[in-house]
Amino acid sequence: MKICILCTSYPRYKNDYCVPFMHSWARELAKTEDVTVVTSAGRETKGFEVIDNVKIYRFNYFYPKKFQRLTYSGGMKESFNYELLPKIQAPFFIISFMLKSLKVARKCDVINAHWILSGLAAIPLKLLYKKPIVLTEHGGSIRGLPMWLNKFVMKRVDMITSAHYDMIDMIRSIGFNNIVDIKNFLNEDKFLRKHNTKSLKKKFNIRHEYVVTSVGRLEELKDPLTFIESIPYVIKKLRNIKFIIVGDGHLIDKIKKRVGDLGIKNYTFIAGPRTDVDDFLAISDIFIACSATENCFSTAILEAMLAKVPCIITRAGVTEKYFIHGKDAYLVEKKNPKALGNAITKMLQNQRLRNKISQNSLNFLDRHGFRNRVIIKKIKNTLKEVVKIQN
Repeated sequence: MKICILCTSYPRYKNDYCVPFMHSWARELAKTEDVTVVTSAGRETKGFEVIDNVKIYRFNYFYPKKFQRLTYSGGMKESFNYELLPKIQAPFFIISFMLKSLKVARKCDVINAHWILSGLAAIPLKLLYKKPIVLTEHGGSIRGLPMWLNKFVMKRVDMITSAHYDMIDMIRSIGFNNIVDIKNFLNEDKFLRKHNTKSLKKKFNIRHEYVVTSVGRLEELKDPLTFIESIPYVIKKLRNIKFIIVGDGHLIDKIKKRVGDLGIKNYTFIAGPRTDVDDFLAISDIFIACSATENCFSTAILEAMLAKVPCIITRAGVTEKYFIHGKDAYLVEKKNPKALGNAITKMLQNQRLRNKISQNSLNFLDRHGFRNRVIIKKIKNTLKEVVKIQN
């Protein structure tokens, strides 16, 4: 089966932190299928390359290339809201996306479009080449794009998939029932492997400190500032501790300033975007996710659980419907630095509780279908089904 994946952004190199689940998705399919990806270019990307048997074609949408602002600088929504240039580039982005897709995807059997804008770019392929479209929605489009555009695209695709229960419910509520629950792949080889923690601690200058880590886009949606604001509450009671923030985004400068204002530089390491997230998790005692919108099912949280790091996450969206407090994760109120700080302190002082949550992590992933052997089967069956119907 020849599969063409369309996505607005894609990892720029192997193990790139930017949308890592996209390469996991393509890589797993490419083990048995012919997989091609069409995506946008970044400042330092090649027009064509092959990574893990995945053929990747990238399109430019503005010149000079270094001024392209819509992708690889945080989420597309955030890029669009923070600057004027991305607003100017938006129509050129869609046109370039469509033209590149028309050229590359002509001989494929099925289109797998990730996010609504990719679905929009895929519609001409269906009209001209009679290619069936499976739309995979990750949540950003439904929350950030006009509903009329979401409906326009969903009406014209053959099948919709999502890894998020809240998204599935929302899509059904607006009248689309051709949707199936398919989770995102996790890099099991990377996060389940045995790490040399002694060597890693030396590498990151960690001695006997507890390590509390947060991984994710530094954007309002993820609310990383609540994590920063919680730190003073912790160090009032515990001093042998290091807080690590992995990621990049529009809030990076504000975070650095707040770290300085609070006088917590000695306790805080802002690592930036990294390819070695698994190394940070391997030395972490606790993982933090502060989203004020939704935690089901954040890839960063799932990777932490795969690495058996006990998680503290906010009661956002439908989180409480799936995460059992004190068993799967420790739940706290969103946008409440004091509550988060108290939870971190309690967890660090309670080894038994940390062990309990850690030991339940893989059971949680199994229970909700987040293991690759299950996911790959569902994806292939869905893609084959729409191809069969089209023929």
